[in-house]
Order: sequence, then C-alpha cells, then structure tokens
Amino acid sequence: MKREDDILKKIGRDSGYKVPDGYFEEFVSRMTAELPERELPEPVHPTIWQRFKPYIYMAAMFAGIWLMVKVFVAPKAEKAEVVAENTSVEVVEDDAFDDYMMASIDEYTIFETLFADSE
Repeated sequence: MKREDDILKKIGRDSGYKVPDGYFEEFVSRMTAELPERELPEPVHPTIWQRFKPYIYMAAMFAGIWLMVKVFVAPKAEKAEVVAENTSVEVVEDDAFDDYMMASIDEYTIFETLFADSE
C-alpha cells in the first residue's frame, strides 16, 4: 500500500486530458450545423397481403405439422379391423400386447402363479 501511495505522489492523479472550456454548451449547436438537412421518406402503407402473410404462413406451418403427424404417427397408432368372411376380427400387434402384459405383471405375480400351478 505504501508503494502505491509513492507512485501516486510521483505521477499524480491527473490523466493529462482536459475538455476545452464551454465545449459541451456549444456541442449541440455545432453538431446541428454540421449535419446535412434531409427529408424523411413518406411512410409505406402495407398491403393486405403483407399484413396477413405472417398469420397465413403460421397457419400453413401448423397444418404441415398436423399432416406429418397424421402421415407418420397415425398409421402405427391406428390398427383397423380385419374383415374376413363377414366377420370382423381385431388385429393386435404381438409386441404391443407383450409390452402391455409385461408392464402390468410384476415378478411377485409370476412367482405366485408358478407356485400355485406346481401344487
């Protein structure tokens, strides 16, 4: 800390830069005098298409997402009934049925059933 005090005493706190007297009082008048005059362009009124274009694009995007879901996800989820000789039989995927059964039966139930069958 003593060393820093010695340096500040030798150098001083003055940065060496000074603002001329009255600089900021005259700044606004000098700046407006140097800027060129320009005319503002007339505002362009958007057409009906330009106003509704973002909403139409957004609706098309959601319709496309809905269509992709219907095309790629729905065929896997929807299993139709098979009609054979005037009778309807529901088609069930074996994997889906196995997954359902494995999720609904725990090990205790399996062991209990096997033990009951062995007696």
